[in-house]
Amino acid sequence: MTTLPSAEGIRRLLFYGGPAARLLETMENSPENALSVQVLYHLALRHGVLSPSIAGEGLAMLPETSADALAGRQLLEKLQVRGEFLAVRVVR
Repeated sequence: MTTLPSAEGIRRLLFYGGPAARLLETMENSPENALSVQVLYHLALRHGVLSPSIAGEGLAMLPETSADALAGRQLLEKLQVRGEFLAVRVVR
């Protein structure tokens, strides 16, 4: 099992993509998104960006039945369908 980095001190994650590298998504670090923020932060630290192949790794770490994994699952599923790459900015 992967040990996830602490998301303590992170207020939100910002996701940038597309040809103009514009802001596409924002995820607040709240109890409803706690696991999602941890997993997405882990993926960003490990890989530098989020891609369709990395999305598969993240989906495997986010249980379908966990409420705090829902936002992360939705973002990663969209990433796979669209075939996009996203840069992640951490706001502390």
